[in-house]
Amino acid sequence: MGWFTAARRGGSRRNGTPAGTSDAADARANAHVTPADTARPAGVTGAADARTEIPVGTDEAAEIRAATDRRLIRAIVRHGSQEAADQLVRAYFDDVCALIWRTTGDRDHALDLTQETMIAVLRALPTYDPGKASVRTWMYAIASRKVIDARRAHRVTTTPLDPQPSIGGGDTVGNAIASGAAKPVAGAGQARDPAESQADADLLARIETFVSRFDAGTQEIFHLHTAAGLTFPQIAQARGERTEAVKARYYRLIQAIRKEFGDERAD
Repeated sequence: MGWFTAARRGGSRRNGTPAGTSDAADARANAHVTPADTARPAGVTGAADARTEIPVGTDEAAEIRAATDRRLIRAIVRHGSQEAADQLVRAYFDDVCALIWRTTGDRDHALDLTQETMIAVLRALPTYDPGKASVRTWMYAIASRKVIDARRAHRVTTTPLDPQPSIGGGDTVGNAIASGAAKPVAGAGQARDPAESQADADLLARIETFVSRFDAGTQEIFHLHTAAGLTFPQIAQARGERTEAVKARYYRLIQAIRKEFGDERAD
């Protein structure tokens, strides 16, 4: 079966695909979907469900992605389209999984939580408001809450991955977070000394444990900014809060981290 049926039944395979039912059920779900609901937008070539087919980094690309998402969501919500659900999940599965993996440091747990996130996303689509956040930002927020819930239930032992290999002046990632100098994710980095990487991982894990003592909203803001790379206005829009309030909560947490870990230095 596809993702939409999985969302209604609450089941999926561990490899990122929904658990199976008959093809006939999927065909019935797609029976009333018009070609316009799942067609790729003008200017986009190749498979409509491949996120790499839409160029990134431009306003036009963002508009194309948003238009595609609106069509897919309409097909899912109005018609229960399995095809549209599969396309929407495939478009964002890797990015959501990467966020959770960076936060937890555990690939298997990241895959499990990503599947749970996608099922939650499909169930919540009728409540999605494009005026508050992009689909990506909205999914990141749901993913962050899944991580927080799993940690509370002791299903995840957190060992966060370095979001960046280093941040100016020789500062390690862990020290940069503790000092308040950490920046959002900047992409793949260079090779590092294994001992230094382990020291950073240990410090990051302790910082993550410390952060988990705070309220869920503060944890979410921290993860969305440091792991997902969202700006404060994006986070504020997704959470329905003022940007100033989001920034205040983040920097209060950073001050607490600095006080707890600021004197530590990796060897």
